[in-house]
Amino acid sequence: MDINQVLKGKAIPLGVIIIIITYLVSGTSTSILPFVFFTGIIVGIIKNTDRIEAGVAGLITSFIGSIITTVISVALMYVSYGLTYVSYILGSSVFLIVFYIIAGAVGGVIGYYISQEIGE
Repeated sequence: MDINQVLKGKAIPLGVIIIIITYLVSGTSTSILPFVFFTGIIVGIIKNTDRIEAGVAGLITSFIGSIITTVISVALMYVSYGLTYVSYILGSSVFLIVFYIIAGAVGGVIGYYISQEIGE
């Protein structure tokens, strides 16, 4: 697996944009875990050359997307509620980012297998 091959193409930026748009459209108070999982599946379908490559692409996509949505969430909470609530959000966000990364990687691998099944 070559990391340049994983980063090549438009799958990762497209996945990050999908995560951010679904986060903003669905409302900032809902969990984005299902959206991250389905975006990982989409990225895995696009990156269908290798199972590991699809998983890593889903992992990178979910990591970048979850960091950006966390920054947006913290900024909105700071403007709305102040610094006290921001410390709570940051504490729980680190826990949730790990779940988002795992969901994105699993979604990437599942997307790879879906792509292989469709192709045959």
